[in-house]
Amino acid sequence: MDDVEDLGIIKVGAEAVLRKVLWRGMYLVEKRRVPKPYRHPELDREVRTSRTVREARVMIRAKEAGVPCPAVIHVDLQNASIYMQYLEGSDLRPLLDSHSSIIPNLARDIGASLARLHLSGIYHGDVVPSNLMVVGEQVAFIDFGLSGFSQDIEEHAVDLHLFERGVSASHPDIAPRVTRSLKEGYASVAGEERLLEVEAKIAEIRSRARYVERGGLAKAGRRSVAGGF
Repeated sequence: MDDVEDLGIIKVGAEAVLRKVLWRGMYLVEKRRVPKPYRHPELDREVRTSRTVREARVMIRAKEAGVPCPAVIHVDLQNASIYMQYLEGSDLRPLLDSHSSIIPNLARDIGASLARLHLSGIYHGDVVPSNLMVVGEQVAFIDFGLSGFSQDIEEHAVDLHLFERGVSASHPDIAPRVTRSLKEGYASVAGEERLLEVEAKIAEIRSRARYVERGGLAKAGRRSVAGGF
């Protein structure tokens, strides 16, 4: 992209650097996957390019499904970068801390959005409060670095499981109410039968101890957290 003004780093993660930029009067976020010196250069380029393409495609599909998330403006495969809409807001954690009365409504919205993702064959892969941004009266999903396309109910169950465990670990006093609202929102879009199937899969996942508690959050053993930011 031409005429991009760099306004500074937002976040440096294990896999990518996020910068706020100005382009033609619009504030954007550039997410650039950085080269890894431990990988062979050709393999490194292939990995960064394929992950960038997948993430952009997922975000575009999610937007088409009516899920609030940053709009993809441009994809630069040469630099493994996605330029996306800059969202003004705060992640979900401060609201959870404040025990705000709007939390149940927001949780229903999150559940409804998850159902729309799943019905579109998408899983997010890292549904934790820090990846949910409150923008006005909406909750937008951000960081699709671990996302993908799948109709596998287990992938979908993981999304709900991670959110439930994240809230339970950080805010156990309100977790039951938040979880109940989340599931109400999910069922309102996907239906009660689908919710029951997802709940059964969550119970199965937990029973076989696929997830290990680390730092208060349940993380999938077979997915690398480095796949996000």
